[in-house]
Amino acid sequence: MIRRKTIASVLTTTAIAFCIAPTPARAADMASAAAPPNERDRGLQRDVKSALVADPALQQTHIAVFTEGGQVTLAGVVTTPAQRDRAQRNAMTVRGVRQVENAIEVTEP
Repeated sequence: MIRRKTIASVLTTTAIAFCIAPTPARAADMASAAAPPNERDRGLQRDVKSALVADPALQQTHIAVFTEGGQVTLAGVVTTPAQRDRAQRNAMTVRGVRQVENAIEVTEP
């Protein structure tokens, strides 16, 4: 199970990256510095991120992906509840994902 301290640490890192990075892509690179240490988790994290990026409905969103032992945590901000639900469904379709915790917040654009 992913610990609250780990989630808080990664969310803080992601928030800082989004604040100081000139582009969302650069912010995502900076946030990935908190990548999981396990190679299997890294691969799962990469696959879930790819599934989210491949979805046209999620192109303009900022979603961070954290993995530990097959459990995926999604965090970030989207503009509609449908995007939040879609991100969770996409993550669940990735092979190796056992559980998805959806910590994505919905805010108005």
